[in-house]
Amino acid sequence: MGKIVVPGKEIRIPRVVVRPLLPPPPTFSARLQPQHLHWQVGRYKERLTSGPGGLGRGKIWVVEKEAEQHNLILTQTYDALIGSRGFISLADYAVVGTGSTPPNATQTGLVAEVARTNAGVSGEPDTIARQSTSGPGVGTFIITKRREFTEAQVGGRNLTEWGFSPSGSAGGNLMTRELFRDGLGNPVVISLASDQRLRLIYAYQVSYSPNAGAPQDASINIANLGTFAGKVFATRYWSGYDSGMGDLYLLSWWAMAYAEDVYNSLYFYPLDAYKAPNLDSEFGNYSGTTGYRITSGMFTAITRGRKINAITIPATDYNRDIYGFAIIRYTGTYHAGGFALAFNSGVKFTKSNLYKLVVGEWTLTWGP
Repeated sequence: MGKIVVPGKEIRIPRVVVRPLLPPPPTFSARLQPQHLHWQVGRYKERLTSGPGGLGRGKIWVVEKEAEQHNLILTQTYDALIGSRGFISLADYAVVGTGSTPPNATQTGLVAEVARTNAGVSGEPDTIARQSTSGPGVGTFIITKRREFTEAQVGGRNLTEWGFSPSGSAGGNLMTRELFRDGLGNPVVISLASDQRLRLIYAYQVSYSPNAGAPQDASINIANLGTFAGKVFATRYWSGYDSGMGDLYLLSWWAMAYAEDVYNSLYFYPLDAYKAPNLDSEFGNYSGTTGYRITSGMFTAITRGRKINAITIPATDYNRDIYGFAIIRYTGTYHAGGFALAFNSGVKFTKSNLYKLVVGEWTLTWGP
């Protein structure tokens, strides 16, 4: 028996389109977080010392007042300073002043700045400490800056506020600002005698993911070939360089779109073998400076982040099996690590001189 269908009353079946769910393109994310400030008021005093050469006199630092306190990172650090200074030099200069306004993340400078310095502490250098060599902590660092104000700079003053900056110029360029506080968190006035000095020991934390201890599934789109999945992670490119903290330095270069010259730049490198996530994995090298250098014009600034634009390899280059891609530093004849999308084991494609290769963008973002 037939069924009469009244126009406008027919049953409509919605169209369903099924698409494969793919991992996102290669993306790295960095976090910058405050740790603590340790301030000290003191003097250098002569003491009788003994050593291999016998007795002698030397000056030692004697702390007469001190406290440790927390702080906050200013908004402009994420919006502007990281993109121009990276992560390592954000607190190169210590700044002190006499303002009493409570701290707020929207502030940019001290209320009443009186001095700033990048003078370090003799025998106590700045440090970068990786928090682990395995697991997610591979990508976490504590950066500690030690600065000392002389008697000429702060002697006889009553100080109430402090900050740190990547710049030696006075003004609104701070990455952190706070009031001086005692061990209980109460604001205090630091009154210095004419022969006293002030030390500020400041620590902050930088972390990034994915890293070699916690790689992440991701994919990259290759025009005319499709999407290839693998693991995204980073390595320190050479354990003996930059005190083994090379991944943090490369992260800063990416944030700053750093491309000073052919020797101090990032390079794009197709992997020639399967690479497992490992802090000391080495991806490749350029024996000359004619590789795929990532120039300043190949970066695109985004809100609290920076992209590396799509890269094209012509038909004449890298005609071999390709197991993924990496962004490395130029190291001459040395092999180096860096940022990688390493295809999963057994995954590769073969490039020939019949086609060029277009690799999609890579992204770095940052925040608190």
